[in-house]
Amino acid sequence: MPPKITEAEFEALVARAGLTLTPAQTSAIYAVYGGVEAWQAAIRTPTPAPEAEPATTFSAEPGR
Repeated sequence: MPPKITEAEFEALVARAGLTLTPAQTSAIYAVYGGVEAWQAAIRTPTPAPEAEPATTFSAEPGR
């Protein structure tokens, strides 16, 4: 998936982090940065409340 930020914004993030990357490294990392953004969104999404989960039951009696 393509990144949501522009390549210039990505280069600004790299510079702010203090990383020294070659142009080849920058373009390679930028190519997969969309996946990183998706991971960040998944991690920051709150989990559903326990009440939203389906109920499960267990019976030790045969045929139930």
